[in-house]
Parts: sequence; C-alpha cells; structure tokens
Amino acid sequence: MSMETLNVIQFTQLFVGYIGFTVGLPALVFYRKARRFPAAVRFLIYFTIGNFYVINLVQVLELLHISYRATLFLFTFVPAFLLFVKLYNVPVISYVRKVLDECRHYILRELGFKSFVRNRWNELKVPLRAAVRNLWRLVKENILDVPFLVIFGLLVWKVCGPGILHNWGYGASDIPVHNYWINGLIENNIYVAGIYPMGMHCMLYYLATMLGIPVYVTLRLFWLVQYSMIAVMILVFLKGHCKTRFLPYLGVMLFVGSRYFVGIAYSRYGATLPQEYGMLYILPPIFFVMEFFKTRKEELDAGINCIRCTSSWHLLGFAMSFSMTLSSHFYDTIIAGIICIGVAVGYGYWFWRKEYFWRIMLSGVLSFLMAFLPMAVAFLTGKSLQGSMYWAMNVIGLRDYTVLIFRIICIGVVLITVGGIVLIVRGIKSGKISFENKEVQEYSLFLKLLSQVRSLLIFAAVLWVGWRYRETILWGCKNNAFSLENMNYVLYGIGIALVIGVIQRYLIEPMRGSGIFAMVSAEIFLGLLLVSGALGWPMLMEPYRACIYFAYLIPVLIIMTLDGAVNILLLARLVKLQQAAGFVIASMVIVVSTKYDWIRGSFGGGGLEMNEAILCTTNILKDNEGQNDTWTIVSANDELRMIEEYGRHTETIEFLEDMEYWNRTKEVTIPTEKVYFYIEKKPLNYANGYGGEIPEVSEEQAEQALPDNSGLAAYNGPRRSITMSRMYYWAQRFMELYPNEMKVYFENDNFVCYYIEQNVYRLYNFAINYGYN
Repeated sequence: MSMETLNVIQFTQLFVGYIGFTVGLPALVFYRKARRFPAAVRFLIYFTIGNFYVINLVQVLELLHISYRATLFLFTFVPAFLLFVKLYNVPVISYVRKVLDECRHYILRELGFKSFVRNRWNELKVPLRAAVRNLWRLVKENILDVPFLVIFGLLVWKVCGPGILHNWGYGASDIPVHNYWINGLIENNIYVAGIYPMGMHCMLYYLATMLGIPVYVTLRLFWLVQYSMIAVMILVFLKGHCKTRFLPYLGVMLFVGSRYFVGIAYSRYGATLPQEYGMLYILPPIFFVMEFFKTRKEELDAGINCIRCTSSWHLLGFAMSFSMTLSSHFYDTIIAGIICIGVAVGYGYWFWRKEYFWRIMLSGVLSFLMAFLPMAVAFLTGKSLQGSMYWAMNVIGLRDYTVLIFRIICIGVVLITVGGIVLIVRGIKSGKISFENKEVQEYSLFLKLLSQVRSLLIFAAVLWVGWRYRETILWGCKNNAFSLENMNYVLYGIGIALVIGVIQRYLIEPMRGSGIFAMVSAEIFLGLLLVSGALGWPMLMEPYRACIYFAYLIPVLIIMTLDGAVNILLLARLVKLQQAAGFVIASMVIVVSTKYDWIRGSFGGGGLEMNEAILCTTNILKDNEGQNDTWTIVSANDELRMIEEYGRHTETIEFLEDMEYWNRTKEVTIPTEKVYFYIEKKPLNYANGYGGEIPEVSEEQAEQALPDNSGLAAYNGPRRSITMSRMYYWAQRFMELYPNEMKVYFENDNFVCYYIEQNVYRLYNFAINYGYN
C-alpha cells in the first residue's frame, strides 16, 4: 500500500471517528429531545454535547489515573446506552426476559433455531425501516443541497488534498511538544509538562486510543479534519441564522477557497495546533447566545418566565461551547469574549434588561468554572504551570505575577463552585429558587425608548471608533487578512451591512438586524485588536494570530448582509422566491469564481520532516509491532516523540558528539536489537527558516566543525548539512568495517536509512574514526 493511500485511509478513519463520537452518538441518544429544533441547531447541540463530554471525560479519568482504552469505551457507550433506554422508554428488562424465555424454549426443543433468529430479525427490522425512512426523507427534503455539499467537499479537497497526499510531516515546529503532552495522557499523566489547556490533547488522545491509530499519525492528519469542521461551523451557523437556504454555502466556500484571503490568515490551519483547534468552538457559543435572545423574547411575549424553558437550554449550550474555548486555548476565549461583547452591543436593547442580563452572566460564570475546574484541581494539588502560561502573561506584561494570579484564580474557582452548589441547594430547599413561572415585568414606553436610545448610542460609539481608526484597520486587514485592490470596498460593504441592518432591525425582523449589528461590532473590535500594536495600545495578541479570527468572521458578515438584502427586497413573505434567489446567486458566484480563477492554491501538511522519514517511521512501527523498546531510531529530534510509546530514540547530534575527538577508548553503544539511522542526503530546510540554499551532503561540509548541541541549532540552516554530512560519512565508514551487518533499509536521492541488527549481549561499538571527527 502506498503512503498516499494510507494517509487517505487514516484521515477517513479520523474524520468518521470524530464525527461519529462527537455528533453521531449524541444524535442517536438525544434525537427525541432535540427533534423540535431545526437541523442546524440540532447539529450544534449534538456537536457541543459530544465534544464537551469527550474532553471532560478524558480529564476526569486522567485526574483519577484510570484512563485506558477499556475505561474510555465503558464511559462512552454505557452512559449512552442508559440514556438511550431512558429517553426512548425502551423496555429492556421485559425484552431480556422475553429473549431468555425463548432461549429456554429453544433448549427444551420447543422452539427451532430458525424461528429464534427470525424473531430477532423481525424485531430488528422495525428500527432499521424507521432509520431508512428518515434517511430517505432527509435526502428528499435536501436534494437541492446535495450539489452544494459535493462542491464544498471537492473545494476542501482541492485546497487541502495535496497537503495530505504530498506533505506527510508535522506542519509546525511545536507539534512534537504537543505529541509529548498526549503521550503523557497515555501514561495517565495529564499536564505532564505543567498546566496548560488540554482540550485538543484530550480529543486527539481519545481518538488515537479508541481508533487504534498512533498519536503521531493523528497529529499529522487531524489538521484537515479540524479545518473541515471549522468550515462546517460557518455553514451551520449561517444555516441556523439565515432565511435563505443556499447562501450559507456561498459563505463557507468563500472561507475555504477565496484567493483574496492573505496567506497568513489561513496558513496555520495546515497544522494540528491548539489555537486553531479551539476555533471549532468560536461560532457555536455566538449562535447559542443569539438564539437565546430570539427565543427569550418570544417566551416573554408569551408570558413564559421560568427556569426550565428553551432559552435556558440555549444558554446551557452557550456555556458548554464557550467553556471549550478555554479548554483549548486562552486566545480562543479572548476572541469569543470579544465577539460576545459585539453581540452585547448589537443586542443592547435586550441585553441590559434583567430578564436577559443575569441569565447571560450566570451562564458566562458557569462556562468559566466548567473549563477551569480541572486545571484548578491539578494546580492546587501540586502541578506546576507550563511555560506557555508565563509567555502568555508576558504578552500583557504580567509575567512576574503569573503564579500568584493563577493561584488566586484557582482558589476562587473552587470556592465559587462549592459555594454556588451550596447556595443552589439551599435556595431550592427554601423555595427562593423556584421552577414555577414568574410574572413578566411590563416596561413603559418611556423605558423602552430610553433602552433604544442607549443601545443606539453604544453602537454609534463603536462605529465612531472604527471610523476614526479606519485607515489603520484597513492597513492591518490588507496585510494580514483580506486584500483587495481597492480596500475602500470594505468600507462600502460595511456601509451596506449597516443599511441592511437598520432596515431589518427597525422595520422587518429586529433580531436579524441586531445580528448584523453584532457582527459589525465584533469585526471592529477584532480589527482594533489586529492593529493594537500599530496604534500604540497594549497588544493582547500578535497580528499573525489575531488575523485568523478577523478573517474567519468576514464570510459570516457578508452572507448575513446578503441574506438580509434578499429578505428585504422580497419583503420576507415570498419564501419560495427567496430560496430561488439564493440558489441563483450562489450558483452564479460559484460559476464566476471558477471562470475567473478566484480560488486560492493549495496549502497544508508538514514540511518539518522529510516524507521519506515519515515513510520509514511508519514501516519500522509496522515491522516491529508488538516488540516495544527493542529498537532505536537515530535521527533529528522529531521522531523522539513520534515513537516514544513504541521504541527508543537517539539524537543524531548527540550520537556524533559522543565520538568526537575519537580515540581507542571511546565507546558508543545502543542497547537494542535493531538500530535505524536516518540520514538526509539533501538536507531539509527546517520550517523554511533559512533563506538561502542548504548544501547537499559532501566532504566539504563534513570537514567543518560539528554544530553546537543546543535546541535545534544543529538542525537549522547550513548547520543541518554539516550534521548530516558527518552522519553520512560515519555510515559509509561503518559499512566498510561491517559490510554484512550494516544494511540499507530505504534509500533514494534525498534520504537514506541504514539499519543494523545486533546481539544485545555483545553490542557494537559505534564509535569509530570516520575521518572527520
């Protein structure tokens, strides 16, 4: 099997496994409860429940030191089965009794085997027929969506497929660190390098363990699963918000394929990194809180004012999904918080009313507690902070107070959690917290007008700030996010969005108009964050990170505005004509973009290891399956974490250092049965960090002094050529001494892998005089 085929198969396993565990299983369990919601809302409910459960399940089992494949299976499927039985009222006990009774009749030869099997088949046919009917109904209802879904899938593969097929290594230099942290989860040692948001690591550990895929393979390939689902979040968000059925596909294709996005705004998606993983949870909380405003208004208008209501479930979804931004990466929480401030501005008329405000605040506190509690428990029980935490605090100038701040936060989280539980229990017992319906407060016309004026003034202030710094924001956008020949088109677009928003807000559908206001406000805030350094303000986030989020919301705002325009022009009543208009617009833009080459080139995958090195590692793992710690790879550093759970690793530079200044007393041994040596004949330009051309392996390079062994110094730029040249000529000399023992495992023009088998009781001394040491 070729490596390309294996990559596609393993990517498919990861994609199906991720969707199955985070969407499919929750859908199977909660469909009866969620079927009253539209399809897009149901998808987000399942997605939120599935991701929240998996991440927190892993954290709980890890803190208890009982996280294994068996316990993951047990706590995944047993609770799902029990919930399914309860929610669907499945008579399990009576059914078991019935089957046992038939087994008794079969043993007594009162019932034939065929009859027993036929009875079971007849029972199975009922749910199968129902599933097929529902699936067929779903296909018929969405038959016009299928072409757009196919085009979306093909576009993702066109943009990202070459990365999966041709770039097999890691996509970022810090992925080996994340590999190490996930390996710590395998050893039941969460926060192995210190406390750090572990959402991505928990999910990848879960998938690797449940699917039986090596962690390094998951890290190599999950970036495309992650990117695809980040795009799907745009589609689902727009599907849930827009009235037109087909325009959301235009938004997601703009995000995936538009060549007008600057490379830095999407290049980081080509690696499996926590910040980009956390973007899966940026739009769901925004959607849930916007749905909360809509649903809560409808409930209050109908006289419903209780705790157990649909709007409360939306807030629970908001809290769960917002907590996962904090579980993944602090930057995602900052961005989600900034967008939520934009939502507060856009929905200001309702936000400041106590019927809305206190519920939103409580859900925000709940989301923080849910995410921070595992880290607080770990910190207060002796775990130290990971180095990135100090780096993040240094960005805002508080590095020296990192531990103190974190200790205060952790103690506060525990106290608030315990105190909150006690207060809720006491409130329910005393009757202060009631689940009964309460009277809805009526507001006078004056108070309503005052609220309208206040919300307009706040929104106007945001617009004024954006207009004041428009040139700087447009400059930052052009250099980091979205570039047009005339950037004034961005201002024209925002002007159109404001006009559409005003008409929607005050004449047609207030909630949809407020949604446009919210996205405009959020983009202004993100634009200011993007250029904060240029403005001389404190910089919470580097532009190369902030631009990813700024660009992410651009398709959302464009499609919400376009949807609003269609809604206004067709007076919101000609529904079929609206859908036809959306279909025509989306189809025309897709055709025109193909004709005029508006689609960007491919990206993604890793160039931090040679494809040949990944190929050899894959085959070595297969050849030595079940023989852990009986073999060693001698290579540059990245294979260390890849094979940590299976074999041993020796650094190339350390191997060479040990025999430097050779004399007859030098001894270098590796105590395993097999040893593999990775040597690059055309050395890799690691992370494209060197601007010139790196020399090939040669005697001239080998004659130079051995590079220092400090970090990646020996593997960067021309120094990598020196290191590999020394290793290559060592191998040639060793083969001359042991021609029958030293063999070629793999070789082409770029790379060679040698291997040797040895008796562990009579080890070879690899320290030889190879002419350059």
